[in-house]
Amino acid sequence: MEIVTSPNFWTAMLVLGVVLLVGVSFKTKALLNNVYVAVTISLLIAVAYFHLVDHYLMDMQGLDYWYLFRK
Repeated sequence: MEIVTSPNFWTAMLVLGVVLLVGVSFKTKALLNNVYVAVTISLLIAVAYFHLVDHYLMDMQGLDYWYLFRK
């Protein structure tokens, strides 16, 4: 469970999503017309970005789960 709350994990997921988006768009634009591929990449980027922003906003207030409850 600790890995999912780690900001490093979500940074890696955000980078992976952007790399997938760029890789798919350079390889073939037709692949982005596939709904499943487009939704998967979009969700990966959106969820990772949300978790990173949430982490840093809560960290500024001293409420971050990662730092409060880590072992």
